[in-house]
Amino acid sequence: MWEKVKKVYKRIQLITMAIFLMFFFIYTGLTLITEGVSGNLDSITLISIVAIAISFPGIANTFAEELNPQKKVYKLSTQCPKCKHLIQMDMKEE
Repeated sequence: MWEKVKKVYKRIQLITMAIFLMFFFIYTGLTLITEGVSGNLDSITLISIVAIAISFPGIANTFAEELNPQKKVYKLSTQCPKCKHLIQMDMKEE
């Protein structure tokens, strides 16, 4: 039940974000065409602030990964070709 709710919520979230980005890009293009020629920079400043707000989660995620990197652990298991014993190894990324 909860998995269906999560899938529906994610789908609604993706559709909403796609619609918002489409309108934002259309608004940006039209503003740069009309206001960029006349020299009025208020609309262009608003576009810049919204673009920074949209990209903030990605910036925060990048900083978090740089400050606290997660080291991956690889596990390998195979049989010895001579004696057929199972050999297991753990390798960590540095």
